[in-house]
Amino acid sequence: TQCSVGMRVDMNGIDKIIEDIKTESEATASEIVSQAGKKADAIKAAAKIDADAAVAKIRSENERKEADARTRAESAAELHSRQSVLAKKQELITETFDEVRKAIKELPDDRYFAIIGKMAVNEAQNGEGRICFNKNDLARLPEGFVASINAKLGEGRKLTAVAEPADISDGFVLIYEGIEQNCTFDAELSARKDEFQDRIREILF
Repeated sequence: TQCSVGMRVDMNGIDKIIEDIKTESEATASEIVSQAGKKADAIKAAAKIDADAAVAKIRSENERKEADARTRAESAAELHSRQSVLAKKQELITETFDEVRKAIKELPDDRYFAIIGKMAVNEAQNGEGRICFNKNDLARLPEGFVASINAKLGEGRKLTAVAEPADISDGFVLIYEGIEQNCTFDAELSARKDEFQDRIREILF
């Protein structure tokens, strides 16, 4: 009977130990699961933050790229517009310049030779020089034309007309000691092209 009682006591003690171990194990397991859950939640939260940050970064980068592309497109369009306007202005200037050249060449004789006379007075150098005209102008040269030029040149300057026609379209050529000076309208317009273009630009624009 004593052994039986003792055995029950011992068995009860063992059961208690087992129960304690079981309870402790369950508590430990529960704590581990709880901690694991917290870590998982923290990982999920961190991942969400990283994902949101990545999305925001990608969105921001895309917006920046779109803005850059839009800016480049606008700049390209503006540049093209400016170039088109400049090209049209230059075209108008060239057309006007050509019209001026054409109008000068179609002047009536009196105005044509009046212009040539003024040019000759302005271009004549010191000393004696020769003035050459084309075949057409030689045939219609006003009487006393070169003499009237010399009268305006003053002392130390004199021009003599050359009987042989020069190979020029209009205007004249001055020759001093074998050196020719082209005084055709085309040469005069070309020499003062920038000046004339500026004046045309002011008028047109």
